[in-house]
Amino acid sequence: MEKVSVIVPVYNGDKCIKRCAESILNQDYPELELILIDDGSPDRSWEIMQTIAAADHRVKAIHQENGGVSSARNRALDEASGVYVQFADVDDWLPMDATKMLVREMKAHSVDLAVGDFFRVVDGNVSKKGSIETSGMLTRQQYADEMMLAPADLYYGVLWNKLYRRDIIEHYGIRMDENISYSEDMIFNLEYLLHVKNIAILKAPVYYYQYTKGSLVDQSLNLSSIIKMKKSVIGYYNEFFRKTFDTPAYQERLPVIYGYLLAVSHDSLALPFTPGTRKLNAGTDLSALSGESGTAFPVRSAILETRLLGRYLETLGRKHGMDEARIKLLYCMEKRNEPCCVESLCLLTGMGKPAVIVAMARLLADGLVKRESPLGSKERFSFQAPELTRELRQLDRDVDAVCFAEFTEEEIRQYRILEERIGNCILHHLQAETAKES
Repeated sequence: MEKVSVIVPVYNGDKCIKRCAESILNQDYPELELILIDDGSPDRSWEIMQTIAAADHRVKAIHQENGGVSSARNRALDEASGVYVQFADVDDWLPMDATKMLVREMKAHSVDLAVGDFFRVVDGNVSKKGSIETSGMLTRQQYADEMMLAPADLYYGVLWNKLYRRDIIEHYGIRMDENISYSEDMIFNLEYLLHVKNIAILKAPVYYYQYTKGSLVDQSLNLSSIIKMKKSVIGYYNEFFRKTFDTPAYQERLPVIYGYLLAVSHDSLALPFTPGTRKLNAGTDLSALSGESGTAFPVRSAILETRLLGRYLETLGRKHGMDEARIKLLYCMEKRNEPCCVESLCLLTGMGKPAVIVAMARLLADGLVKRESPLGSKERFSFQAPELTRELRQLDRDVDAVCFAEFTEEEIRQYRILEERIGNCILHHLQAETAKES
């Protein structure tokens, strides 16, 4: 497992640094180092950073005199030792599987850059954002054409929804321009892209972006400075396209390229009461299930495992543009590995019959399931999405990795045997009870 260096510049972050750091250190991908750079914060940031570093050997806490966000990131790049580099801002946080998904996408497509969707957080409202509609692999030219459609989108310009190779950064000496305070991350991305042939596009969100007034990235931003800096960035932007396309193709795109000067972001809002927007943390508080070992109610572990499975299914569904019902049906059908009737799918998923029928209709239309109609039996449906089989099975391994993190191989084997016996006992008991009622 290759190490990932996660870089977080810090300025006046004493109110949020713990949340950010914990979201990184609790990633499903344990092989990482967290580099926290305090950029001369006047608050308690440095004190908190030292405490975090003392509690986890994977954390490097570094203090420097105030030099700006670019200076802080550059210092962190000098300290990084990972194969990959990931960035985050102290005001924000990562979903638990962000790093894992980006690394997998990078390796699956054998590329040097992976880009994911993200969650925009505004006043407690959360909305998923992504400027490219389909997942997979794009050439640099294809990615550049996509970028021209919405050049001011956060998706393209920011650092925090991407995974980079550190050897490319070091070989070409790519660093943040410390002389500018606007779009320095866009310039970094443009320079990095010049050394990349292909890009992996991940449709699952890998970041929660929350704008905070007074943060490090907020310094020196006003209308006049934005206009000034945007004019300076256009030179880098134009040069990227000139080097990416041959002369005729570049000339053809030139009018659109300069549209960057007037472009506005399409992914910076999270408006309430609009499709795809939800309230932050709605239904995610698990404090009621906490407790000392042995004192929690008996079904606690089953509930938690179901929640974990649901969380991974949600991520996989988002990646492939599916709602919860459809991805849950596909998961159960792949596990069953035989044609299933609607009634059995209701039992397996816990969904009502109308919901299963509606979701099944969409899966049929998408060609992901097949209708089976054996003579004299109920209508059944079979799994027909072999391209998802690997990911669904990997999902099971991910769940097991969490559930059995502190188990030995023998303990896992014994647990599986007991789990099967318990399941059979419950099944026989319920079947006997049902037989009495019929």
